[in-house]
Amino acid sequence: MSYRLNILPRARADVQHTFDWLRQRSPAGADAWYLAFEEATEKLLFNPEGYGLAAEDEFVDYDLRQFLFKTRRGKRYRGLFTVVRNEVRVLRVRGPGQRDLTADEIPE
Repeated sequence: MSYRLNILPRARADVQHTFDWLRQRSPAGADAWYLAFEEATEKLLFNPEGYGLAAEDEFVDYDLRQFLFKTRRGKRYRGLFTVVRNEVRVLRVRGPGQRDLTADEIPE
């Protein structure tokens, strides 16, 4: 099956926030981080059901999965997503040190 990627608004805001924060500290680091995010989301399209469930899966009535990514020397980041028919929907992106999401922070 062929999948289409849809990064939802809240996830786009998470990505922009992280990118801006990193860019203030290291423009090259921010660019490398964004490239790692793009590569990770492209990989999702090959086998999204092969990724494990996120800890927050218990809060929703659909499979909430996660993917991990980082730059070569960076810290690990986590993307939360679900699959709806042929669409992979990235719902949120979390950084190192950020707590797991609560039920009201997960888009329906």
